[in-house]
Amino acid sequence: MSLSKRLTLHFVLHFILMLCFILLFILGSFVFLSLLILESEMKSDFSRVSEEYLDLNITIKNDKAVINENIKESIQKKGGWLQVVDSKGYVIGEYNTPKELPKRYSFTDILSMDLNNFRIHYWILEKENSSEVTIIYGEPLKSKQILNTLLRSNSFPNINTDFKEYLVKNDAWIQIYDASGNVVYSYHAPPNLKFTYTEILSMKKRPWNSKVDISSYYFKEKDRIFLVGTYNPYYSPDHITDSIISASFLKSFLIVFGTLIVFAIIISIWYGKKFGKPLLYMMKWINNMSKGNFMEPKDKKGRVPILNKKGSLHKRYKIFKEVVDSLYTLSKTLQQNEENQRRMEKTREEWITGLSHDLKTPLSSLYGFSALLASNQYQWSSEEIMEMGRIMKEKAVYMSELIEDLNLTYRLKNNALPINKEKTDIVSLIKEFLSTFSTTTEAKDKEIYFESAQDTIFLEIDLKWFMRILDNLLTNAVKYNKPGTKIKVKVESNHQRTIISIEDNGIGMDEETVKNLFNRYYRGGNTQDNDSGSGLGMAIAHQLVVAHGGEIVVESQKHVGTILKIIFYHTNDVQKTT
Repeated sequence: MSLSKRLTLHFVLHFILMLCFILLFILGSFVFLSLLILESEMKSDFSRVSEEYLDLNITIKNDKAVINENIKESIQKKGGWLQVVDSKGYVIGEYNTPKELPKRYSFTDILSMDLNNFRIHYWILEKENSSEVTIIYGEPLKSKQILNTLLRSNSFPNINTDFKEYLVKNDAWIQIYDASGNVVYSYHAPPNLKFTYTEILSMKKRPWNSKVDISSYYFKEKDRIFLVGTYNPYYSPDHITDSIISASFLKSFLIVFGTLIVFAIIISIWYGKKFGKPLLYMMKWINNMSKGNFMEPKDKKGRVPILNKKGSLHKRYKIFKEVVDSLYTLSKTLQQNEENQRRMEKTREEWITGLSHDLKTPLSSLYGFSALLASNQYQWSSEEIMEMGRIMKEKAVYMSELIEDLNLTYRLKNNALPINKEKTDIVSLIKEFLSTFSTTTEAKDKEIYFESAQDTIFLEIDLKWFMRILDNLLTNAVKYNKPGTKIKVKVESNHQRTIISIEDNGIGMDEETVKNLFNRYYRGGNTQDNDSGSGLGMAIAHQLVVAHGGEIVVESQKHVGTILKIIFYHTNDVQKTT
């Protein structure tokens, strides 16, 4: 898998995992906040608890109800009690229940339930298998206890001294209202206390919002309302409860937010170590290479951080394996290039020195002969003048050829040499060239022969530069080999390519010479034997072959011989053989 695909997959998987984690965390936070709010509401006033909270905290196991300790604690604090009744009326769970309460309720018991001294609340819960359970919660109602004491006394509806003392003892009061809502009797009540019917209904509907706990009784015979009131121990107005809930919510929100911040910091540090640290290391490596230091950076202990103790790539860097491999390759290449550049500079200086010597020698001859000719101290014979002229001409031609070679190699390097190709039979062309070349002074002591399986092979070439290629390569073969060396020129062709081979059984070349054979600044190890060349011949031949769209392959072995293969590739049927 490529680096881009692996990084994409890696980041997508990480993003999905983090997204799932964050969503689950947010969902869990909402559930946690909801439970916390419900619990805060329950602790403030159990009668206001929701069915959802009861459903979570009251479980049914083997037809028995299990009540959560938080619920028990809240009921105990309020002095109340709780029963869990199944759909058949059986009590399957209870807590702090008065002894007088039944263990089973009939249809009429449930509907007519009005317990003395308690305020009753109901919740209906849906449990497993669509079964229903009824939650009955009762909390002590002091005002009702006092009212029931009055109703049971023999003096009712009159208020006797004993009852008055009972009111004072329990810090309670009584008021009697007529049909018009006027207070017709009041004892131990706060001054100017008078309720409207809406206030009484509101206190009965939301008793937690009132500072007083009231119970009423309608005396039909006199059309009077007896109202008994006491201090409300369950006073917990909505704004206070809301403040408690808000405080709980804020606290929980801060916990959740803080947890997310910590998680984000941990993830950032983790990503920094997993991706940032390797990237910074590789950037440092690249920066070092730009300054000429190609070795991988080391830490303070002298270790290479990207490698583990076993010497293999550290798991933190494995996702960037291709990049690390490329950096190693680049480092090695740059080191080789720098070494090659130094070698090239050295070789070029040596070549320039040799070339200067090659030019200086004929220049010395020209200067010397011209000085002699210009001198009137000696009368030269016509034969002497002709000999000096011949030598001067020879040296001038040599210098001209040297300069032309230098100019030609630079034109080839810059693609400034026009190549005018014509379809030519190279078999007859090479035969004709070899017949002439074999008669040269240097080639006379070599055995040169030609071989081709085809009578004619047509190839698109520039005739002038093709001849230059052959001349340079064959001149090199005869120049640096001993007398008696056999040189074979072989031509073979098929539909894909044409190969011209120049094979000899001469002294051969070492690996360094083969490597630098076509370097225009390089002179091989045999140049001391004959220093009349410019060192550009093989470079020019190679550049001309490349300009024709071909290539040269060299195979050589010391004291065995050399094979030079010129390969031209065919396109669009430019070649025919017969």
